[in-house]
Amino acid sequence: MRRLVHIMLAGGLTALAGACTTYDPYAQPLPYDGSAWGSARQPYQGELTGPGVGILDPWLRETREGQAVVTLGFNEAFDGVISEPVAQRANAWFRRYADQNCDMRLTDAEIRTALVTAAGRYLQLAPPPQTG
Repeated sequence: MRRLVHIMLAGGLTALAGACTTYDPYAQPLPYDGSAWGSARQPYQGELTGPGVGILDPWLRETREGQAVVTLGFNEAFDGVISEPVAQRANAWFRRYADQNCDMRLTDAEIRTALVTAAGRYLQLAPPPQTG
């Protein structure tokens, strides 16, 4: 019994000493300037592939701005491979985003404005739209 108590006491002190050596509340934080992730994400430059490409609306599939919206706006599509669920979500999001007058019909002007605005937001080329 006495030996068990000594073993448990030694193990507890070892764990306590290990915890004290790894945590220092007065340590200076390591400088982090974001350089590991500092570069801006770029849209996928190649041809989009995957089972969802055929489902994508033509303006998302065939324009550079549309491809930027899909590959930068949906994490699963960063490498240009578009799944069916991503394509459906991208279509639904873009249709709601582009329909400025909420008439459930997209005009060429609404599509073009939404493509340029959305791609610009992802590429930090345009300020975010004003709300209110």
